[in-house]
Amino acid sequence: MKTSRKNEFFKLKILLLLLLVVSFSSCVSRLARPAISGVIVDYDKKPVADCRVGETTTDKNGKFYLTEKRYNKFLLSEMMVMEAPPIWVMEPITKEGFKSDAITFSNPRGGGQAKGAKYQIDTIFLKKVNQQFDVERLLADKTWNLSYTKNADTIYMVSPKFNEWCKTENCHAFYNSYEVLTDNYYHSNSKNLTGGVIKRFIEVRFNADHSGQLQQVQHYMHTYEGPNKPIDTLKTNINWTFKKPELIRFVIPQRAEISHPYKIAMLDLYHMMLIKSKE
Repeated sequence: MKTSRKNEFFKLKILLLLLLVVSFSSCVSRLARPAISGVIVDYDKKPVADCRVGETTTDKNGKFYLTEKRYNKFLLSEMMVMEAPPIWVMEPITKEGFKSDAITFSNPRGGGQAKGAKYQIDTIFLKKVNQQFDVERLLADKTWNLSYTKNADTIYMVSPKFNEWCKTENCHAFYNSYEVLTDNYYHSNSKNLTGGVIKRFIEVRFNADHSGQLQQVQHYMHTYEGPNKPIDTLKTNINWTFKKPELIRFVIPQRAEISHPYKIAMLDLYHMMLIKSKE
C-alpha cells in the first residue's frame, strides 16, 4: 500500500516537472509592431516617391507598407506578469528637400494583439523645407483654437481640422504644447492656469475684413469649502491686422495680455506658433 502511494507521488512529481519544463520551453508570440500602411503626399497632394519610411520606401504613388514585427516570450514569465506588454512604435520619415518626421504611437497593452495586427494611417502630408503659406488665407473666414502662456509671450493656435490631419510626431508634439496650456486637470503638473482655473478653452473667429470674435470658456477647480465657482464664458469682438507679412497684431480690449503684435515663429496648414514682438 505504501509502495503504491510512493509510486503515485513519484508520478505526480514527474508530471509537475514535465509541466514546468514545458512552461519554460513554451513561447507566446508578442506584437512588436503592427503592419503599417499609408500614403505620403506633399502639401499640393502630389505623391512623394522614394521617401524613406522605417526600413522601406514609398512607391511612385507615395504608398508604403511596413510588415508586422513579432517576438517570442517564455510562457511562464508572461504568466507571472499577468498582463500583455506595451508597444511603442517610432518609424522615421525622411526625404531630401522635406522636413523629417516620424510615425509614432504607443499602446500600454498592445503587445498582446494576435497575429495579423494592422495600422492603417491613410494620408501623411510631408512639409517641404521651403514651404510657403498665405497666412491671411489660412485665417480669413475660419475659426481657430488658441492657448497662451502665463505671461502671454507665446501663443499656440490649432485649427479644428488639426486632429484629423495630424498623423505624425511633429504635429503631435505641437499639440501637446498647445494642450498643456488649456488643461491643468489632465496636465496636473503644468500649473499654467491661474486664479483657480482648471481648464480654459479659447476659440477665435477671424473674419476676412480683419474683424472677429473671441469666445473663452473657463472651468474652475472644485473645492470642499464654500460654493464652487461656476463655469464662465466671455464673448468679445476683436481686430487683427498684419504690420508685416510675418507680424500679426491682435486688438482685444477685454484680453489686454494678448493685445500685442506677435511674430509668426512656426506655421503649418493647421497650426501656428506666435511669439510676442517688441515692435
